[in-house]
Amino acid sequence: MHIPRWAIPAAAALTATGVLVTACGQQQGAGRQTNTSAGLKQDPAAPRQDAGAEPVAATTALEVASVSRLGKVVTDGEGRTLYRFDKDTARPSASSCEDACAKAWPPVLVGKAEPKVDGVDQNLVGKVRRPDGQWQVTLGGWPLYRYAKDASPGDVKGQGVNGTWFAAAPTGKKAAAKKAEQENEGGGERRQQDGEQRQGGEQGGNGGWAGWTTIKVRRDPRLGMIVTDGKGRTMYRFDKDRPRVSNCFGDCRAKWPIVRFNGFKKLKVEGVDRGLVSFIERKDGKPGECQLLINGWPMYYFAKDAEAGDTRGQAVQNVWWVVSPQGKKITTAPGGQGGGDGYGGY
Repeated sequence: MHIPRWAIPAAAALTATGVLVTACGQQQGAGRQTNTSAGLKQDPAAPRQDAGAEPVAATTALEVASVSRLGKVVTDGEGRTLYRFDKDTARPSASSCEDACAKAWPPVLVGKAEPKVDGVDQNLVGKVRRPDGQWQVTLGGWPLYRYAKDASPGDVKGQGVNGTWFAAAPTGKKAAAKKAEQENEGGGERRQQDGEQRQGGEQGGNGGWAGWTTIKVRRDPRLGMIVTDGKGRTMYRFDKDRPRVSNCFGDCRAKWPIVRFNGFKKLKVEGVDRGLVSFIERKDGKPGECQLLINGWPMYYFAKDAEAGDTRGQAVQNVWWVVSPQGKKITTAPGGQGGGDGYGGY
């Protein structure tokens, strides 16, 4: 029986098989630690819902994420935004989206098990039988849908379509745009910092939803295409590391904070081959703390990069380098930055 990914707790032991799933999302045999790439993480036998394909009934997860221009919205277990339709009804619950409409707006279906919820009031969650006999999840009485054009977790391309489709708030009401907030470069997403330090401290810097690892690419005027997080913070690799091995600890780690990996379930990638993305579990820090790898190389921030777009870590001590979308180091030192400040010479 296929077990949905959301149904497996981050550190749950599967005693029947002797397999442990860690907080990083990798599988481990008892007493042995292994690293897992994005390609190995995916279950080739697991069905994947293509845009426009008929949805498959399955147990569903409802979670909550924050979008800067909308506030809190409801997502499924994969981080995809869920929507409600003004032409449906909530009392009684009924869906009016069928055929071509249902291909563009796949209904969120549910099997016999109740939907799992995180941040949503279970009392607001229900289900309604669709005209084709399948059961659709409702929130506050409103049937829920995905939008086929939302390609990645965090996308909200369906918001306001035809003046009738809106992201669902955790109460089941429509998520409304916040006029006072400006949309960020990454589609209006903003990571909640929750007290994390902007300089020197290790942070997700995802430019997306809290707890997500976001990888993007931007063009630097001196270095070309380089890898950043969702907020534009530059990522680096270290010559004294080895593939899948970090040698940056203690004072080094304080000056070069790691880019945390929060699991494949909460990974957003733009401009980098997802197959190049993997992780290691750190030997220091808290158990289950994981570091992002690109093409096998551990990724870091530079504590002196104060703003998005800074590349002050480039060529420091000739061992720290920005990274290309292929995970290779770029050894051209930008004029006026890096190289000679003597900071972080490890």
